[in-house]
Amino acid sequence: MSKTKKYLEDFAGNLAQAMIKNGTNWDCIFKRNSMPVNASTNKRYKGINFLMLNYETQQKEYSQPIFASYKQWASLNAQVKKGTTGTPIVFYRPIMKDSKIDPSKKVQAGCILNYSKVFNIDQVDLTDANFSPAEFKTGKQYSITEIDNFIKATEVEITHSDGKGCYYSPAKDLINMELKSNFKDTKESDATVHYYSTLFHELTHSTLHEKRLNRKNKFDDNKKSYAYEELIAEIGSILFSHEFNFTKTIRDNHAKYLNSWIQCLQNDYTFLTGATAQSQKAVDFFMSSK
Repeated sequence: MSKTKKYLEDFAGNLAQAMIKNGTNWDCIFKRNSMPVNASTNKRYKGINFLMLNYETQQKEYSQPIFASYKQWASLNAQVKKGTTGTPIVFYRPIMKDSKIDPSKKVQAGCILNYSKVFNIDQVDLTDANFSPAEFKTGKQYSITEIDNFIKATEVEITHSDGKGCYYSPAKDLINMELKSNFKDTKESDATVHYYSTLFHELTHSTLHEKRLNRKNKFDDNKKSYAYEELIAEIGSILFSHEFNFTKTIRDNHAKYLNSWIQCLQNDYTFLTGATAQSQKAVDFFMSSK
């Protein structure tokens, strides 16, 4: 097994153990309002790298979710401290070969899963650096009104009802939400957060429709499971919430899916990486048109 796959497998196992320990309280697993970003490019990390660096920020109790490679920190006149250990991030490196049609050109024949290491800002000496954490931009702060406007711009039909639950109907291509007044404050979070977290979850589900990402019935037997689609929606809700700097909370009724997730995560790390990739596609689908 490659080092990259071994790291992903270990991360999936650690996440499974965290889920066993914390149940549906994912705020204890993924740090609140923590959007991992690259210090050199000012770009957000996405997909599985988002989850891994967010998780690392929480576990290591880093002050800020700011990361960069050794060379990137050096380009900012910052020095990674001796004896520190970097955090792996993964990426796909394309495999190129000569084109059969035009030998002078190269075409992509596949890709290889690879990784590199990044270091958190707390692991770096910034004494002579031309970089200041106070100047770092993490994105616009969105009000609830702006979230409502974003949801409206997706053009997904949304209805509200009293007592019929929250769900996405592929057949009707609509999201049904409980009345906002039916969402209550809990010890985990307030009613407003519960409402929008749930709405983000259902919005992620809506991308499975054929006129969007056409995700339905495209996976093997294990990943066709209802739990897999629910995991996609939950991670999607987390990613959407971080896009809007909005705290994510997990609905109580998702506890029944945890055992399925934990079992799959322990048996196959690609269950997590695949679900995260689908979640990121769902978020990008709507955010790219914002």
